[in-house]
Amino acid sequence: MAKLIPGKLRMEGVELYETGQIEIIKEQEHRIYARVADEEIRYSLDDDLIFCTCAFFKKRGYCVHLAALEYYLKNEQLGQEILLNLEANQEEKETVETQVTFGGKFLESIQAPSQSDLYQLSAQGQVEAGTNRIIWTLRIGLSKQEKFYVIRDIPLFLKVIEAAKPYMIGKHYETSLRLEYFDKASQEVLSFLLGLVEEKTDNPIFFQNQGRHLYFPKTFFEQGVSLLMGLDVFQFDHQLTTYHHLLFQDFDGQAGLFSFRIEEKSNYYEMEILERTGVNVFYGGQVLFSKGNFYLMTKKQASLLDALRKVPLDHSGRKILQFDSSVRDLLASTLFQFKELGKVEAPESLKIQSFRPSFYMEREEDGSIRLDMQFQYETCLVTNRNELENLPFASDIQLEKQIFQLALSAGFEADFRSWRQSLKADAVHTFFQEILPAFAVLGELKISESLQELYRVQKPQIHISSKGSLLEIQFDFQDIDQEEIDRAMKALVAKQDYYISSTNQVYYFDEETKRIRQDIEDLGIDEMESYAFHARKSLAYTLSHLFKDQDQVTFTDEFRHLAHHLTHPEDFPMKSLDIRAQLRDYQKKGIQWLQMLHHYGFGGILADDMGLGKTLQAIAFLSSQLQENSRVLILAPSGLIYNWADEFKKFAPNLDVAVVHGLKPYRETILAEKHQVYVTSYATFRQDSEIYQNLSFDFLFLDEAQVMKNAQTKIAKILRKFVVPSVFALSGTPIENNLGELWSIFQIVLPGLLPAKKDFMKLPAERVAQFIKPFVMRRKKEDVLTELPDLIEVVYKNELEDQQKAIYLAQLQQMQERLGQVTDAEFQRNRVEILTGLMRLRQICDTPALFMEDYKGDSGKLDSLRDLLGQIAEGNHRVLIFSQFRGMLDRIEEELPQLGLTSFKITGSTPSQDRQEMTKAFNQGERDVFLISLKAGGVGLNLTGADTVILVDLWWNPAVESQAIGRAHRMGQEQAVEVYRLVTRGTIEEKIQELQEQKRNLVSEVLDGTESRGSLTLSEIQEILGISEAKT
Repeated sequence: MAKLIPGKLRMEGVELYETGQIEIIKEQEHRIYARVADEEIRYSLDDDLIFCTCAFFKKRGYCVHLAALEYYLKNEQLGQEILLNLEANQEEKETVETQVTFGGKFLESIQAPSQSDLYQLSAQGQVEAGTNRIIWTLRIGLSKQEKFYVIRDIPLFLKVIEAAKPYMIGKHYETSLRLEYFDKASQEVLSFLLGLVEEKTDNPIFFQNQGRHLYFPKTFFEQGVSLLMGLDVFQFDHQLTTYHHLLFQDFDGQAGLFSFRIEEKSNYYEMEILERTGVNVFYGGQVLFSKGNFYLMTKKQASLLDALRKVPLDHSGRKILQFDSSVRDLLASTLFQFKELGKVEAPESLKIQSFRPSFYMEREEDGSIRLDMQFQYETCLVTNRNELENLPFASDIQLEKQIFQLALSAGFEADFRSWRQSLKADAVHTFFQEILPAFAVLGELKISESLQELYRVQKPQIHISSKGSLLEIQFDFQDIDQEEIDRAMKALVAKQDYYISSTNQVYYFDEETKRIRQDIEDLGIDEMESYAFHARKSLAYTLSHLFKDQDQVTFTDEFRHLAHHLTHPEDFPMKSLDIRAQLRDYQKKGIQWLQMLHHYGFGGILADDMGLGKTLQAIAFLSSQLQENSRVLILAPSGLIYNWADEFKKFAPNLDVAVVHGLKPYRETILAEKHQVYVTSYATFRQDSEIYQNLSFDFLFLDEAQVMKNAQTKIAKILRKFVVPSVFALSGTPIENNLGELWSIFQIVLPGLLPAKKDFMKLPAERVAQFIKPFVMRRKKEDVLTELPDLIEVVYKNELEDQQKAIYLAQLQQMQERLGQVTDAEFQRNRVEILTGLMRLRQICDTPALFMEDYKGDSGKLDSLRDLLGQIAEGNHRVLIFSQFRGMLDRIEEELPQLGLTSFKITGSTPSQDRQEMTKAFNQGERDVFLISLKAGGVGLNLTGADTVILVDLWWNPAVESQAIGRAHRMGQEQAVEVYRLVTRGTIEEKIQELQEQKRNLVSEVLDGTESRGSLTLSEIQEILGISEAKT
């Protein structure tokens, strides 16, 4: 209940609690009776039983008295005890209700047959002569009679039930035979068979002999027979025995159907195969039957049994197999397979004794390599083939094969002593890194010093330094001359694992060096000059963290200072500011960060939350940098360019600022003049791009830089070619949907920092964070503005009106049918059409009148908004109302005078100057309501004169809504801000809410180095429309 009470009422309820106006009268029959501010309340965990005597409750279903009582129950110790007792009694009540319900169902189950128990099936199984298949005859009978009649055409019978057609049962005529007329067990059988027909399974396989008999393929055998066994009348006739119940179990050697007896003769072994009588084989040997038991076999078991059953009987009627003593070990290794079929009796000589191999390798004078092997058994040591073949017990032949096969693959022979030819230079690495470890896995390995000399490892020291605008990564190969260093570096660049010296000695790079080389390659560093790699200076932070714990890597002092300042910008010495503002600590750190990046020649993104003063930080930074002849260009959305001019005038009046706007001749005149700061809009900059290409600037600032998120737009392409020494972006939401947007902004702010887009999108989130962390400054309101008033968010739900609901359901059904089976490719081709359909659904949630001129019905959302505005007006609150549909804003504007409210309105077509004037007037107390288009008013406006925000309709991306809320909940706000989201119950708006939660933390996740997700997908749209739920 609490979540349906508006935040304003909840706060007033807290006041009643704090002033001691709550009295608990009694607890009785799972209810609490209380008195709050002279009003009587009945409270229960069942919402239908809650009641208050006040007039407001009778009208709304909630009230301030209920809010006060709920706060008392959750926060007062006695209240918590009362609530726990209430919850315990509720659980006991539900348990009793469950037991009573079960009892009622039990009584129903023992009553005389009802309409649902008129008919029942029976089943009789047998083995079909000539095919060895198990077939089933189905019969139907009346429940009160014992006589059953054969169903002579099972597929036709199923069609009769499916269509509820007439059917003759003996002399009884049923006018409409339905599934629900059968007993429960029969219904389960029929539902199973109907499912097979619906899935268009090959009916002739299931229904044999013109549909008279039922046959289950192996896949359905156990399931089908188990259902038949549930019938009251069931039997399976096999030979001379009738079974009324059958058991299914997986076959293993404990079943006692087979056994194997092996005896050792003078020079051979003899195995007798014994089989219990009466064992029958079905389904190609995969199912066995014996004495009422069906045994399900694995393919391996069935294959071995098939081979054994083909063994002919000898003259005495026995099945005998004989094996020569030379294959003793092979026979011993296969006994485990026979044990899977039955009991095995074998002599001691067939019990396998394992061994531990050892290997020794030595390099001979001629360069060849000798291999010596030994097998250590528990009782003896084997050093040659003859000893191996004359062991008095079975050896592990599988391990023997593995060892000898490895010797052959390594170039040796399959013997206890053998040689292979000398190793070529390019084969040494494989031999030491792959072949020798393989021997070591199997047993103990030792190699001679002469062999080890073939594999010499180079482990150079790596020095990283800062040289001008580049970083230098140098590999220091100690104790070798310049010619050898040249060979080594060329090998590293060529990604080789070794290099060959002038004396033909092979040197291999150690694993650490190869990992460092790979890390360097992954960062896109491939340029080498004077035996060193060169990298962009912006990679200093990444390199310092990547190699910080590696003893092999050292950094110069200059590099350490650079890396330290990128990691700790607060330690960078701050230049003096010429600013008329009292800066907060976090703003000073932001300015330090901007100064540090500029000092080292970097750009960056200031991504603070809305309302934290990104504009002020930018102006303060510029005040510390600009000289008389400096030139700065600031690009912003058209609605914010005059706001920038006002902020400069307010905080840095000494700077010469000009707004480049208006007709083209005027703009050209302004650009021809000498000013320090030029402010213009993105649209105007695009129109004048040729002029700007011939001008030089020291700084470029991109305000609300998320407009650059699409790298393919014309403005983004122009800015990538526009060369400015220092480029900074300001954006509270640098990522609204996916990482590609961040990549696009960095191509302008700090080109070259990130790899190609295709490679960048594949990077794990922690690597992305490592790349961008020094160049993105992001602070959240809750982290730095502890004094900011509370933000109270309430979901205010409403219902569709009847006519509105009919239109919504028709549109929803059309969309579900359209998207039910659509492929990703079709979705991409018709994306615009599909999103338009979704927009229609969202418009209907507001009011169908937004696109249906003749709609005269009501709107649940407008009714709910009227009630909400009535409450707000009583409390003298001032409101921002956001909607993404201009038509909805127009309708709300028409309603406001009837509620005694006055308003301003901003849409996408409102001129910039008018926006500024209306914003100032509203903040000075003029008018009650500010109507704003969600997209038009989401950026740049400061409307702290409001303390209430109403989001009439939801947007897919919560970042857009956060921007809107940030217009009121920001620095300068002195009152708590309440946010009401109007959500229509049972519609896609509830699904949009869920989608928002998934995307809400996208920016923080990426900047913190965790995973991120992309924008609206086909599966998300299907989920929003309830298609995925329908499928399941």
